Amino acid sequence: MPFKWKLKSSSALQPLPDNSGSVTGTALTQETGPAPCRCCGSLRTRSLGKLPNARLFAGAQLEHALPGGVLYRCLHCKFVFRHPIFSKSVYDQLYQSGNSTTWEEENRLDQDLVRNALNTFVKQGSILDIGCGTGNLLQPLTGKFAAHGIEINAEAAQLAASRGIRMITGDLDAINNTSQTFDAVIACDVIEHFANPLDFVRSMLTRTKPNGHVIITTGNADAWSWRLTGSRFWYCYLPEHISFVSPNWFRMQAANLGVQVVQSIPFTYSPAFSLINRELRLALMALFRISPTLYYRMLPRIKRNNIPVGRGITRDHFLIVLQKN
Repeated sequence: MPFKWKLKSSSALQPLPDNSGSVTGTALTQETGPAPCRCCGSLRTRSLGKLPNARLFAGAQLEHALPGGVLYRCLHCKFVFRHPIFSKSVYDQLYQSGNSTTWEEENRLDQDLVRNALNTFVKQGSILDIGCGTGNLLQPLTGKFAAHGIEINAEAAQLAASRGIRMITGDLDAINNTSQTFDAVIACDVIEHFANPLDFVRSMLTRTKPNGHVIITTGNADAWSWRLTGSRFWYCYLPEHISFVSPNWFRMQAANLGVQVVQSIPFTYSPAFSLINRELRLALMALFRISPTLYYRMLPRIKRNNIPVGRGITRDHFLIVLQKN
């Protein structure tokens, strides 16, 4: 049975205002001019197209569809973002009511890459995983590192604690409420959930020891497959994904953040497909870019509410390791 989430009132679906305070409810479905970049404030932004309304959030079925808004790219800092977005309180309700095992797949390549980076650059000490879910990433490392986690979903947090993860209570902003510092701070498929990724990375760095490391994995907004499909790219169809960065974005921000980029690895997000399956899915991805209507007509009825094909086809994700100066 799918989980159901119900807003306390329809007014909770109001979008988060932009810096000018001019966003209204109708802006969720209408393009009303350039949206200000949430990272640098620039108005030099370009629409990549409208995003669909969503009936699922964090694996939970919603009673009311979430308006999708519009996908924008900042021409100044290269940040890609959903606009408008909702208030933090609305997102907190959604995450707390989500399916606790939504992101808990076995044999995730991104988690393997994070573990390899920890063994290469950190080797020992304390680590913090922000948005740790049920603890799948950290559990194999509990014998080597002092493993800590932050998780907003209470059920997932309890399971992570039972796996030997020392939990810091609170939502994902709990990182700002602890004075403890760590040899490494991790955000594996998490940064895309924050309204301002620049502020989020700064928060990670405040909890990182001098010469310590920040390790992040996420979708690559500069991937050729994303540039080909624009707002019809599979990764931005997930309503919990509101902010999108790239290795180039991190390099541009490195001096501002006071870090060095010591490693960047592109990868294909799991699952792994055969060459024939990837080619077939790539053709379907191109078809969706041309005609979503025709694409969905070709699918079995049971799959017509799914996000578009794209996952597991191209190297549209990346891992980046930052060392604090």
